Amino acid sequence: MNTGSEPTISPYTGQIWFRGVVLAILLETVSQTKSDEFVSLGFGTVCRSSVQDFRTVPVEGEVRGGISKEKCQHLCSTDRTCAGFEFRRGERRCEIWRQEIFAHRHVFHNRTVPGAPDFECVLKLPSCQRLKAHKALHDHAIMDLAFFVTDYCEYGPINQDLDPCSRVYAEQMYDINHHLCRLVTKECKSATCESNSEII
Repeated sequence: MNTGSEPTISPYTGQIWFRGVVLAILLETVSQTKSDEFVSLGFGTVCRSSVQDFRTVPVEGEVRGGISKEKCQHLCSTDRTCAGFEFRRGERRCEIWRQEIFAHRHVFHNRTVPGAPDFECVLKLPSCQRLKAHKALHDHAIMDLAFFVTDYCEYGPINQDLDPCSRVYAEQMYDINHHLCRLVTKECKSATCESNSEII
């Protein structure tokens, strides 16, 4: 059993991964408040300009390699034109987005890119409408994951961290969805924001 400090070998990449990577993103995300500058969409998410956008780099922005997530976030924070960033941990790859991030995709259980799905899309100062749009996409992704688990995960979510049937990933998805819900109720002054999808 993985205790959180023990490495897990990914069957997809042969690299060593730690459950702490996913949990660190979750802890960073759920600790955010209304005044925070950045909102993470969670492990396994990539930024997109629209739901029809399948490009892997922003049209307006820049890509930097070999830097930390903290440096990537700092670059975005100090750039008034930055709308958010995408970070890939294994490659230490930073995409600075200088165009609106109107959508995102989940590439963890729907593997549309080669290699490990170690992406994270992070929004900068999202408006009410942007939060609503991303919350709706997140709702859809949770339903999609629920169908995936039913169809392909014989025993439900499992303890292999980077397997598409990962329990850790499913838990993170559910928790971040609730966090987005709380942000929508705050920023949009909405009475309720409920997700009816149970996946764990």
